[in-house]
Amino acid sequence: MTILLDEPGVFLSYGSASLACGDDIDVEPDEPWADESNGLCGASVPGYLRLQVGTHTGDIPFRLELHDTEPPLDPSWEEVVEVSFTALSERLSLTGLMGDAHGFTMPRGDYRVRYCARDFEEEEQDSYLLQFWPGAAAPGRIVRQTGESAADWHRARRTLTESERREKAQARADRNERLARERWGDRTPNARLRRTAEVGVGLALGTLSRLDVDLEFALAEVDDRTHRQVAAWAALRCLEEAGMIGLPQLAPAVAAFRRGEPAPPPFDDSGHCWSVLKRANPPRTSVPAPPDGAYEQSPQDWATTALFHSAEEDSLVAVLEVMACLAFVYGRDSYRRAFGDLRAQFPQLR
Repeated sequence: MTILLDEPGVFLSYGSASLACGDDIDVEPDEPWADESNGLCGASVPGYLRLQVGTHTGDIPFRLELHDTEPPLDPSWEEVVEVSFTALSERLSLTGLMGDAHGFTMPRGDYRVRYCARDFEEEEQDSYLLQFWPGAAAPGRIVRQTGESAADWHRARRTLTESERREKAQARADRNERLARERWGDRTPNARLRRTAEVGVGLALGTLSRLDVDLEFALAEVDDRTHRQVAAWAALRCLEEAGMIGLPQLAPAVAAFRRGEPAPPPFDDSGHCWSVLKRANPPRTSVPAPPDGAYEQSPQDWATTALFHSAEEDSLVAVLEVMACLAFVYGRDSYRRAFGDLRAQFPQLR
């Protein structure tokens, strides 16, 4: 056995690391998982492995070994999967997402890889082992699975049986129902508003439910054109209140808002909007967050967020997100006034 790499701390974020040959492999996020064999080690891209890690962000120990033949399975490793891998070059690296690369060398050729995890369920206590040995290509497989988090990743990324698909669909439906009850209690939203409570639809959509549920229900009943007009009006008010309305970098977005339209490209991209804020560097302020001022928020940050949320594809999602931005821009002491001004401007929402 040859130790290829033994790092006590590989820094990573978002629970992700990768192993790659050379520096020229361009990989889409879901591409390594196309083989659907397991959820911990994606191996569908030649010369590349995507590794799922239990810890979200931190320094995690990794050990890599090269064996002449398949090594015995160590019972101390709680989560184990095996895949096939082709070393396209002798120079490889292990890299944590948004972290530094740790280089090593191994002969070119076809290998089986055993990816082992210990304490996968324990944040910042987990550790990992990759064992390589020569072997022809073969389907990936789950060798050992003991924890619920690992099981969730396997279910999410491998081909499910019909029974598992039904169970997953029911679990999602149950969770959506729970989220709807938590958000609206006994009130019954229309079908379109109800969809905004589904998992993964939006980040701040529940804000208006807490601050002014009558306004939220009124918005759900008007048409798409009104959604866009309200969102544009509110986004303009966000920029005015945050002292950003006159920034020349935002002129195309301001012009669109004044026409009652969403922000145009590239202001539909969050990365572009945040880079504009950084370059423009307007004076920064803070206000107590609604409804009770438990913490402070930056109006400039929320006005920037209103830019790209105004361009959400679903007009109801767009207007609810921008309304959340409006509330946080005005803060605890003034958001009710802003909502009152909105109702005066759009009487159909009273």
